[in-house]
Amino acid sequence: MRRLRLQKSLSVNAAALITATIATNAFGLAFWAVATHVRSTEVVGRAAAGVAALTLLATVSQLNLTNVFIRLLPAAGRWSRYLIVRGYLAVLALATLIAAVYAATGLSGQVLAGGWPARVMFVIAVDVLAIFALQDAVLTALRLTPFVPVENISSALLRLALIPVLIVLPSANGLVLAWVTPAALAVIVVNRLLFARALPALAHSEGSLPHRRRLLSFTAGEYVQSIFATATAQLMPLIIIWRLGPTAAAYFTLPWLILGGISLLLWNVASSFVVEVASNRGDPEALLRRSLMFWGAIVLGAFLVCVLGARPLLEVAGGNYATHGETLLRLLGLSVPFTALGAVCGTLLWLEQRVWLLAACQVAAATTLLLASFVLLPRFGLPVVGLAMIAIQALVAAGLTPLAIRRIRSRKLVVAT
Repeated sequence: MRRLRLQKSLSVNAAALITATIATNAFGLAFWAVATHVRSTEVVGRAAAGVAALTLLATVSQLNLTNVFIRLLPAAGRWSRYLIVRGYLAVLALATLIAAVYAATGLSGQVLAGGWPARVMFVIAVDVLAIFALQDAVLTALRLTPFVPVENISSALLRLALIPVLIVLPSANGLVLAWVTPAALAVIVVNRLLFARALPALAHSEGSLPHRRRLLSFTAGEYVQSIFATATAQLMPLIIIWRLGPTAAAYFTLPWLILGGISLLLWNVASSFVVEVASNRGDPEALLRRSLMFWGAIVLGAFLVCVLGARPLLEVAGGNYATHGETLLRLLGLSVPFTALGAVCGTLLWLEQRVWLLAACQVAAATTLLLASFVLLPRFGLPVVGLAMIAIQALVAAGLTPLAIRRIRSRKLVVAT
């Protein structure tokens, strides 16, 4: 009976995260679809690149503490506040420094026009997006997952509502601010919940953290992995602009956002699985079987959406978006089975805290994808990104699968912290 309750807990948490991701990405697609009808293609392309730049700097500043929190907070107990506060302070310090340097060079002018006030807003936006991403991991690790879809859906709806309000601002400013403002409100509300109610309840509970040297090594490995994962996700729209121009970047945005959403769904299941296993709340093998069912459902859904539904989905934004993005979306969909297999294997290695092996795979995959795209885009156009994704994800899955199979056969899915 206890096993069934634990599997139900995993299912509820995974379902909440999946709901949040699907809804957020659906509303995200709606945001850019609406934007295409109220602003020119060039402005939409620049705004999308601007959001990508903000997200890139915010993610680089996170030290990949999202994964650190997911892996360590479930067993931290009374040490949870210590880990969260120091994590937040480190991220805010790094985010402010990186964003200030970026703004001082004038590069932020591509995102927000308007001199120094806009540059200050740029720095604040990076800080906000960094904490906004971290707090979902905190909620998940503390098993407050039902709040995640509420937060994300509310923020996404507010973004849509702000488009007609902020569209009067020059250039891409309105679209970028419409994207960032709801995140700022969510940061205030969610962290009030965490520090006023959730964390005080853990003040007297038992818990532990790895010793300092192991904790620093774990965090460093996650950070290296995060930098290159972020480079893959956020630099690609900028490469499209450099090599093919802002119009092509606009056509690229929707398929790339859809793939990013699918990757987040896979990570949602991994997070729920890790939280349950790391907190010793159930039989790891039973939890793994339940997680595999979720991963399989995501792969099937990705095939239906990306391969079979590519054209009608993209036509929501307009005929040109479907014409220029259909092939890319289908190819990206065909890469998902390999990505899912890599996610399963990576999750098992993540539980073992073998983060440096995962970081090495991420470095190789990101470097190959970015270089291949940069070189081949002018000759073959947007579909080359999809072909590269299929080849790279297949190679990563092939390399990690033997290690994962060996771990499953050993009947030891997690190591002590």
